[in-house]
Amino acid sequence: MAKRINRPKESVEVRERPIKSVAKAITWRLIASGTTFVLALFFFHDDPYATEKAGGIAGAEAIIKMFLYFLHERAWNVVRWGKMRVYVRHYNMIRRRVVRKMLISLNSSVD
Repeated sequence: MAKRINRPKESVEVRERPIKSVAKAITWRLIASGTTFVLALFFFHDDPYATEKAGGIAGAEAIIKMFLYFLHERAWNVVRWGKMRVYVRHYNMIRRRVVRKMLISLNSSVD
């Protein structure tokens, strides 16, 4: 009776680590808070304390929305929609190479 060999099967599911979500949240907040600061400065341009007010609004908005964006990113990371499971079978690639070499050697011996 032939012994059955268990061939390796590896499955890989792509997921983002939380630190990537933090980095994305920070970079996005820099862009968004800069925009908020410029808009607030535009609206308060007649006020002598326009820079302080715009900075306060942009700072508070950055902290609150960065936290909300992080939660949003992590929630989307849990959702399975849009993800793909990839199966890697290393032995198939080796088998193809062996068969290809055998066919090449058979063709060359026939000539």
